[in-house]
Amino acid sequence: MTDLISCSPLPMASPPSFGQSLKKLWRLRNNFPAQAHVLNIYGNLQDGSHSDGVITMPSARSLGYLLKNRVASYQEYQVQGPTAQHSKLHENNPFVDDALIDYLWRKDGKFK
Repeated sequence: MTDLISCSPLPMASPPSFGQSLKKLWRLRNNFPAQAHVLNIYGNLQDGSHSDGVITMPSARSLGYLLKNRVASYQEYQVQGPTAQHSKLHENNPFVDDALIDYLWRKDGKFK
């Protein structure tokens, strides 16, 4: 049985540690376009891995730590359950389809 997908904004993430990759991205964050609107959709299989099977939630959420106060808008949403598997996030997932369409075509750049 597939779980229903949960979509809710989450509090600002702070990465658990600054690994080499995050340190490099931190130094480059000023190169990211300030006028960008960012929608970060990531998965949580809810199997205890705290991941989508490929990317951990802390890693996915570290994008917000890097960009949230540096871009025009930043929103993140978590997809939960079996449909949150990394390569399934965009396959036959009406929530993700609707979220992307809504986000891309709304004039204010804010997700409903």
